[in-house]
Amino acid sequence: MYKTRLFFIIACTINIFYIILTFIFFYFLESPLMNMDENDYLTFHYAGLNVIQDLPNLYNSLLSPFPFRYLPLSAYFFTPFSILGLELGYFIFQIFNLFLNILIIYLIFKIIQIYKNLSHDSNLNFKLNNFKDVFNLNENETILHQSAIFLITLAQFMNYFLGQINILVCVFILSSLFYFLKEGFKYELIGGFLLGFGILIRPTLILILPFLIFLNYNKKNKKFTFKLQKTVIRLLGSIIVIMLSSVYFLIFPQMLADFINVNLTGEYTYAIEGGIEINPSFSLTRIILTFLQLIQIDISGFLIFVIISLLILIPIYYLYIQISNQPIKLVNGYFTGLLVLLIVYFDSWPHHLVILTPFLIFFLIFNKNFRNYKMVKYLHYLLAILMVVFWGIFYLTYLFVPFNMGGLILLMLLYYCLVLYYANQCR
Repeated sequence: MYKTRLFFIIACTINIFYIILTFIFFYFLESPLMNMDENDYLTFHYAGLNVIQDLPNLYNSLLSPFPFRYLPLSAYFFTPFSILGLELGYFIFQIFNLFLNILIIYLIFKIIQIYKNLSHDSNLNFKLNNFKDVFNLNENETILHQSAIFLITLAQFMNYFLGQINILVCVFILSSLFYFLKEGFKYELIGGFLLGFGILIRPTLILILPFLIFLNYNKKNKKFTFKLQKTVIRLLGSIIVIMLSSVYFLIFPQMLADFINVNLTGEYTYAIEGGIEINPSFSLTRIILTFLQLIQIDISGFLIFVIISLLILIPIYYLYIQISNQPIKLVNGYFTGLLVLLIVYFDSWPHHLVILTPFLIFFLIFNKNFRNYKMVKYLHYLLAILMVVFWGIFYLTYLFVPFNMGGLILLMLLYYCLVLYYANQCR
């Protein structure tokens, strides 16, 4: 346990080093990699101002170095930081992220604690009466080790470095899962609202919603079981939040057109010689679109996105609905939805792994009997390191090979493992 505690302390130190290095680049260097004039945080800074000063132009890409892609209400999250000014607001925002990482570690502990009590799984020999037990008891060493992995993953550095918002999104997603696991009308409604707040900031998280539906298919009897009331309660909070945000689109129709343009067309990429648009995204959709451009086939990016989404989602969802164990089904449903999202959406970047990593941790902790457990474990460690490495390699080679294939291969291997897992559970 001593070595694991030391590893966790080192991980915390490295995470703080990530943010210090970020501040050095942002405030003191004029580096082409990142500086005060070239940072994703500018998107959120200007959105926080526009939503209170110039609402109709919230999605006007000419007013910010990068387009604002999120639902209108989400811009208010950034207003408190924006009104402090760029330099101070950025500093407070990053320190806020640092504290949110601590909250995520606590939420991981709470979710494992609740799941252990719900599942009565004899393989989970953790002793989790209090949060401090994670640090003091040998039985909880795995949780502390995995928490350190979460803090040390290079996606954390990239999230800080680019001024991104994945840590905040992760808090909303984990909080929603925490309340869903508690069960009961009140908790499931709260969970829905919290997931709705996550969708405000990352609209693509809507792909998680199908995995919240109380739907089960009995393969032997060939019958579906659907619980309408529980499904409505789970989805209600998210639907209310999304509808409230959508009111802005009814008032300002141009906002809706601009929103669709930045989210569902696959545009806003980079141009290289010959006019080919490229992007370091490791998503299957992006790679196929880039390939089609290379062979000069003009086709709707949205159509490709829909086709790829269905091809990836339907097989694994068919297997998913055959699982009857609700607690593990719900946790793995979040995991599956997030993985499908990373594979299919136009712009999937290494910093998005901050959101996926806690659910990889849950999968490894709750499914130690899975026959491909070691493969998932190795993929977990490779994703923590190589996704950012592949991103760097892409920028060195994109003139010759404009695809981030390394990242996609790792995700598809993880998808393959999940398919095997569900197929094994369905037997």
